[in-house]
Amino acid sequence: MSTTNEEAAAALEAMRESRARLAAAANCPPERHLAFAGLLGALVASQAASPFFTLGIEGLVFIGIALVVLWDRRRTGMFINGYRAGRTQRVTFGLLAFALICLGLGIWLKLAYGLVWAPVALGVVVAIVAYVGSSVWQRIYLRELAETP
Repeated sequence: MSTTNEEAAAALEAMRESRARLAAAANCPPERHLAFAGLLGALVASQAASPFFTLGIEGLVFIGIALVVLWDRRRTGMFINGYRAGRTQRVTFGLLAFALICLGLGIWLKLAYGLVWAPVALGVVVAIVAYVGSSVWQRIYLRELAETP
């Protein structure tokens, strides 16, 4: 009977160690949060440009997203999708809703009132909120990894 308990304890400890290694690998540097924030802010700010240039900027943003995924995989060997179950989901969907509202507001202000600068200003706000949101998302994710199963 004690062998089974010892085996279970060893398996649990191995799982904890594995989660600790995953948490260490998943700990993003500030420039990773900055890259995410810049890309999301650029999507909103791009609405200030003419439609042709907006599409070009959006294309560059999608290339930037691919480069961030490659960067993550090179740095950690994995890419962690932000749309995951758990407490991080609230941060993800809150940030997505905020960005979409700002995107729509920027387009509306530009088209209805001629405020071409509005999408740029809102893009800066989105970038700031995205940086904070990305940092909060990571803290929650790392806390979830550290919790005992």
